[in-house]
Amino acid sequence: MIKIFFNDRLLAITDDWAQCSSDANAIGCKFTKKSDIPLFIDYFLEDTLSAAVYLVADNPQEALAAIQELFVCLEAAGGMVGNAAGEVLMIFRRNRWDLPKGHREAGESLEATALREVEEECGLRDLQLLRPITDTRHLYCDNGRWCMKCTRWFSMYYGGSAPPIPQAVEEITRAEWISADALPALLSDTYASVREVFMQSGGG
Repeated sequence: MIKIFFNDRLLAITDDWAQCSSDANAIGCKFTKKSDIPLFIDYFLEDTLSAAVYLVADNPQEALAAIQELFVCLEAAGGMVGNAAGEVLMIFRRNRWDLPKGHREAGESLEATALREVEEECGLRDLQLLRPITDTRHLYCDNGRWCMKCTRWFSMYYGGSAPPIPQAVEEITRAEWISADALPALLSDTYASVREVFMQSGGG
């Protein structure tokens, strides 16, 4: 299943009707031809009452490609950083908890992007990149321009003792190590795409 998030709502692309019917909060549509995609996306963006909308397609990648043509597609990368105490590094930005991430720069690998963004947003050095976790996609409007950001998430480890320092220029007001006991409350007040990262990592 391919997941695209818009605020706290989900657009799922799947080839299995059963995945749609098993979600009590979802409605489903059948992908038959590419020309239907703009109307489908307009419906998804405007129908705020549906928590999840499933697009059922014989070829989910073909449907995703048709959707991507409607948006400015951007690449990003970020990290879920752990430490020896079993805590997870999170940031507080624009009144919600989040994970550090940012846009890929020209000529930069996604691994390098993830490390750079965590270093910049949290002020930590000597991070150890462990493994990729998952990719997330989310839609947003930037000054009238509709974008789809695809973010690759990596598991990282920090073995140092320096405290995290929030990057104020990026509107980050807090950067903190969060214990396993405190995570559930924070995840209830974060983005659906971030909860997806925790779920795919086995930590949510």
